[in-house]
Amino acid sequence: MAPATQETGTVTEQKRRRIGVIGVTLGLALLAIGIAIAHFTALPAVDAVGRPIYAWVPRCMFFESDPQTCWVLPITGGAIAVLGSQIGIAAIVFGWIYERRLTWALAAVGAFLFTLEMIILLGVIPNQWLTLAQGTLDWSERKVLFTLPKWLVLNNNVAISYGMVKEVISAGYSTTVLAVVAIGAYRWQERGRRAARPIPTTTSIYGRTVVKGGK
Repeated sequence: MAPATQETGTVTEQKRRRIGVIGVTLGLALLAIGIAIAHFTALPAVDAVGRPIYAWVPRCMFFESDPQTCWVLPITGGAIAVLGSQIGIAAIVFGWIYERRLTWALAAVGAFLFTLEMIILLGVIPNQWLTLAQGTLDWSERKVLFTLPKWLVLNNNVAISYGMVKEVISAGYSTTVLAVVAIGAYRWQERGRRAARPIPTTTSIYGRTVVKGGK
């Protein structure tokens, strides 16, 4: 029976690593494609002397009228790149870290991946959002989204600007990510502690250990 168990374990390990390799390959491919789309679609149509720059590359979608404010294709490329990074990180964790006996090497790799994930979630994504909102969309404090009714604000003039909406979205996103990470880390630690706790046993009136499902 021992050789069969070892063989089964080896097959499981091979499948796990195979899934990891496939996931990393797919993630890197999506990352490269997304970066290429985001880069080339964000280039200006002409250079400083009026020569076209990659005229065959589309910059705008059919519903975007102003070529100077086109943002759908670059943001789509960025989203594809972020998706690829998440698939790659998840594949590395699943293929080589998850449910492994913790060593210094695995701890270092895990810490690096966690730091990389936080850079993406709390650095890259908010930066791209602020670049889009402040630059292309021009969501500034001068642009008023709507004005509150005077009867609601004691007959005062209170206007909600696009700049305020931009900041609310940015702050709400960062706060939500931090809360999710904190709760997830806590629950993950509790999961490990629960798994390490000994299973309680019950002794019968005859002094024998009661086993669930036993006879």
